[in-house]
Amino acid sequence: MSKPGEPIILGEKLLSLLEESSTVTTYKPALLMAIIDRAPEFPDGEIPVSSLAERVIELYWPQTMYYPSTHRVLNQYQPKKQAKIVTSIREFRKTTKASGRTLPTTLTGEDSRPWLKLRRDVERTLAEMPIPRLQIPFEPFVYDFDWTWDGDGGWSVRRYEASSRSVRLMPGVAAALTSLGPLLRPFITRWWTDKAAQLNPGIEDARSAVEFGQFLFGRDRVALERIGEGLLDIQGARCLYCEVRIGKNRQIDHFIPWSQSGDDGLFNLVASCRKCNGSKNATLAGPDFVAGVMERNSGWRSDLGSLGVERGWPADENRSARIARASYLLAPDEKPLWMGARPETRFDLLAAHRRRLEKLLPDPK
Repeated sequence: MSKPGEPIILGEKLLSLLEESSTVTTYKPALLMAIIDRAPEFPDGEIPVSSLAERVIELYWPQTMYYPSTHRVLNQYQPKKQAKIVTSIREFRKTTKASGRTLPTTLTGEDSRPWLKLRRDVERTLAEMPIPRLQIPFEPFVYDFDWTWDGDGGWSVRRYEASSRSVRLMPGVAAALTSLGPLLRPFITRWWTDKAAQLNPGIEDARSAVEFGQFLFGRDRVALERIGEGLLDIQGARCLYCEVRIGKNRQIDHFIPWSQSGDDGLFNLVASCRKCNGSKNATLAGPDFVAGVMERNSGWRSDLGSLGVERGWPADENRSARIARASYLLAPDEKPLWMGARPETRFDLLAAHRRRLEKLLPDPK
C-alpha cells in the first residue's frame, strides 16, 4: 500500500490543493515553493519559518517592482487590497533604496535592522496565515507545526514566539519533494501566474501567461551577465564541462538545475559553452563534473565569496552543498545523469555512480 510520503501520493495531493485554492491571495504557492526549495537543506525535516520567510521574500522580490505598463506594483491580494508581505517588501525597498530584480545580499546581513524587521514580519505573516491553512481540507500530510492559529485556539504572536518556530516535515516528505521539485515548480509558477492575473484584471499583459509570467519569475539576465564575467575569470575562460576555451559565447548554467533546486547561489553557477549547456539542459551532471565543480568551489572559495559581495549576489557554499547532496543522494537509482555532450555516452543511470557520489558529496557541517 502507498504511504502518504510517497512522491505520487504527495504530488497528487499538492496539485489538488492548488486547484481548490481561492484567488484571495498568492501566499499559498509562495509558501509551497519555499518549502520545496528549502527541503533539501534540512535533512532532519525541521525547517525554521525564518528560513521559509527568506525564500518567500526572494520569490516576491521581483514582483514588488513597478509593472511596466501600469507603473505600479501588482496586486497580490483580493481586489483593492495589497498582500501584507508585498507591502513589507516595498517598505524595505524604500528604506534601503534597493532596486532591481535580485535581492542584494549586501542588505541581508544579521546586523541590518531593516532586514531583520522584514524577515520577522514575513515570518509572522507566514505563521499566522498560509502555514496553518495550506493543507486544508486534508489532515496534515506535508508538515506539522506547534503553535495556535485562528482555527485552533487563536493566533498569538506571544505563543508563536514561545513555540519551535519551525515546521516539521512528515516522514519521507523531504525526499519526495526533492524528487518532485522539477515537476511541481512549473505547475506552481503557472498557478501563481494565473492567480496573479485574476487579481489584476485590468492589466492587458495578464491575458498572456508567457509575458505576465516572465515579469513574475523571469531571471535577471543583466545581473547574470555581470556574474558571468566573474565566473569566466575564475574558470580560466574555460567551460567547466568540456574545458574548451570560451569567451563572448559563454553561457551561465545552474549546476544543480534551477528546476530541481531554486538555487541561484554562485557556488551553483558555472560558466559553460553553448553546446554543453544545451546538451545538459535540466539534467543532473555526472560524477566527473561533480568532482570538477567541487574542486572549483573549494579552490576558488575566497574569489567566489568576493564576487558575491561585489555584485550583491548569494554565495552560500554550505547551502549549495546541502542542496547538491540531497539532489543526488535522495534521487532514485533510475534518475539519468548527463555524462557529457557526446551522443554515444550522453546519459547514464545514477545507480551506477551512487557510491562515488556519496564520497564526493559528504554531509556539510
